[in-house]
Amino acid sequence: MPVQREFSRYRQLLSPLALRGLEAAAARRSDNVKMAESVALAVPAATLLLRDDPAEHKPLIAAMRHLAELGAEAAKQDWAHIPWHLVVPLRDDSGEIRPFYHPLALHLNLAAFGRCYESLSMEDWGAIENAIPDAVSVTRCIETYADTTPEGDRLTLVLWYALCLQDQAIALGRDIDLELTDAVVHSALAQPGPGGTLQRHDPELSLDAWTYDELVGLHALANLALGRRNPTWLARVQEIAAWHLENTQPDNTTTQPWALLAFLASPQTHSFADQQIHDATTHATGDAPVVNTLTALLLADAAAGLERLEACSL
Repeated sequence: MPVQREFSRYRQLLSPLALRGLEAAAARRSDNVKMAESVALAVPAATLLLRDDPAEHKPLIAAMRHLAELGAEAAKQDWAHIPWHLVVPLRDDSGEIRPFYHPLALHLNLAAFGRCYESLSMEDWGAIENAIPDAVSVTRCIETYADTTPEGDRLTLVLWYALCLQDQAIALGRDIDLELTDAVVHSALAQPGPGGTLQRHDPELSLDAWTYDELVGLHALANLALGRRNPTWLARVQEIAAWHLENTQPDNTTTQPWALLAFLASPQTHSFADQQIHDATTHATGDAPVVNTLTALLLADAAAGLERLEACSL
């Protein structure tokens, strides 16, 4: 089918680009303190999403155990009253902290476990399974939004936490958590922004900041739709992506390809995806482009999503 061929073509473009960035990040893995505090926690997982390399199984376990420590500590905090960027502070290569880096790392680790669990030894499988409850504990705060629409400044992170809880539920067969995430996503989508956007534009946010938040939220929603194979959610993803194609200028975006999968999901929005890929590679280094760690993670997530889209009928 033509659409599936396009998915395959883009996946073959993204995977090598992502792997070069992941390999460069892995070469710096000896700096354990830095890795423990950064999005590099997801490098083994992202690598496993692109190729099942048994050498990455032990690093995946180490990353999951550290995410469990972070999650257990964060779950003790008064989540409703602390600044969001302090929930679980992870840094990118430049040292910047964003509230979405932690759920991105957690999502990739859970997705990698779900993908390669059959090739893990029983001991390794058990070690990861034991780490998961603490790792996802902080995401359970979304229970508040099972029947209440998240406030504007929290909607994006709520979608990310829902994605992580969904990943965990699919990997471990927890139907009760799937019911919770379904309810939360339904609530989150109940009050769309004007013109079909994910959320309204808070006048206190600059257009650049609002666009960033929109695309980060759209990234989570695209993965949620794919995880549940939900055509209604996917239609919403495509509506939001189409709005940004028509209204969002490159000057208002970053070089980080957030929501790349959302724009690749429909041929009508591929031109936006092409611009994202161009922007990401423009800032890569070397003769064979090497993207930074965060960009490599986002590209790997998109490539893995495309592989799943190829295999389903959504």
